Amino acid sequence: MRCWSPLLALLVACASGSEATRPDARASTPSSTTSSGGGPSLYERLGRRPGIDLVMHTFVGNVGRDKRINVRFLFVDMDVLQSHLTDQVCAASGGPCAYAGREMKPLHAPMHVRGAEFDAMGEDLLAALKTQGVPERETKELLAIVASTRADIVEPEAK
Repeated sequence: MRCWSPLLALLVACASGSEATRPDARASTPSSTTSSGGGPSLYERLGRRPGIDLVMHTFVGNVGRDKRINVRFLFVDMDVLQSHLTDQVCAASGGPCAYAGREMKPLHAPMHVRGAEFDAMGEDLLAALKTQGVPERETKELLAIVASTRADIVEPEAK
């Protein structure tokens, strides 16, 4: 499975968010879900559900203003999209959330999403993470999770 697009790999390599963490992310208390090193999970380091929701709110706003891809979202309820994205990131980052939306591959297959569109969304997510002051480590980890969905979302290129 191809997990990394060249652009998302570049974004992860070049991500340079502020080293200062948001107060809500720093003050979170440990839970049973921890990172492999025994420290706080990505979910906790992102500020738990409120922190993730804030990033997703910024991200959805970025997507709505992005002329490269916003036509794809003309008939999408952006509040519902934000809620689904928050649930997905919450669950994928080690949080207690459950994603109740559709599976990625059947959802995106009829959309014929191009690699450039996926990459544009990656840029919009990176911008949201920077806007919200998410540190570099967490940015890289979240972008890696997102990049791992590429094969299920992007239509394979014709040869």
